[in-house]
Amino acid sequence: MMMNEPHIELEPATLDGRRIDPAEWLIEPSQVARRSTRAKFAAGLRGLKLAVRGDSSFFAHTYRGVLIVFSAIMLGVDLWGWCLLVFGAALVLIAELTHSAVENLSRAIQSLSPSTSTADATQTARDIADAGVLVAATSSGAITVVVLVVKLGNSLGWW
Repeated sequence: MMMNEPHIELEPATLDGRRIDPAEWLIEPSQVARRSTRAKFAAGLRGLKLAVRGDSSFFAHTYRGVLIVFSAIMLGVDLWGWCLLVFGAALVLIAELTHSAVENLSRAIQSLSPSTSTADATQTARDIADAGVLVAATSSGAITVVVLVVKLGNSLGWW
């Protein structure tokens, strides 16, 4: 500590009048309840359902995805093209699920502590999650354009 800095004494954190020890928050790996594969799969499906119902952008991505699938079928896209299209769709889905999780956590944190600094921090987290969706959607769009335009060009004899 430097000479000019004032010494600030922090009071221990309390909850309902009893002192909170941060060491109590740590959970040993052996204490964590093991879930079966079936329970993990069920939790994943439940999370997917909650995300799709809670965010309208999943409808927009589904709509675009259906249009891409119909276009790919009509153009007769090959196996590698389908692999790329599925990869792009999965990339967007993962980004949207992550975005939904960050949004829900941000709302929960802000409802617990509605201060300005919390609002700024949660807004920053939301903006970063939005950027993730932007990058994923742009990448997926580029993949889709390349696959479909190359297939269209081959079908029309452009190259």
